[in-house]
Amino acid sequence: MLAATTLVLVAPSIAPAATFTITNSGVVEPPSCPASPCAVVSRTTAVQVKDGAHQGPFVIKRDGTIAAWAVTLATPSVNEIHYFDGREGGTARAALAVLRSAGGLGYELVALSPIVHVQPYFGKTAHIRLADPIPVVRGDVVALTVPTWLPALALDYPRTTSWRASRGRAECTDVAIQTAQTVVGASAIYGCLYQTALITYSATETTPG
Repeated sequence: MLAATTLVLVAPSIAPAATFTITNSGVVEPPSCPASPCAVVSRTTAVQVKDGAHQGPFVIKRDGTIAAWAVTLATPSVNEIHYFDGREGGTARAALAVLRSAGGLGYELVALSPIVHVQPYFGKTAHIRLADPIPVVRGDVVALTVPTWLPALALDYPRTTSWRASRGRAECTDVAIQTAQTVVGASAIYGCLYQTALITYSATETTPG
């Protein structure tokens, strides 16, 4: 008589995925506006490159996907809103951008989220969930593309706090020129460094377990 045997299949253990926020370190002050002058990000793609002693806070450390992003916005006055809407090509809008080094100060745009109209979020933090998460690899950089203007600059930080814009060195003070990266696969030079200001944005990345 044959003895009955029981076959037990043991599934391999899979580590759970990890989700964390890519953001500036330390205390983030509220963005300016209303203020004199009211400082905004204008017609460019912007990335925080240093926040105090922390270099590259928005550089991806592990492969994963970006599932959401957020930006904390100031509360411009009615006059300031009208001024920037008229001077910067329309109402405040922004999108999450993923950049990849093209050598030196050059970066290729490898992904861009849908552009969001953000005026309804003035005075708040806008949390934007992506219907199609964006794959990222180690070394990629998370930035904001701003085709018009965005009141998302916190001021009066030390000179060790800085951000770069997708402008040539000769264009750093001419914010009327449209330099925002919107074409995936195209590259731009981030030749303009702006000190003492912090861009108030973040992104949520999920990495495999």
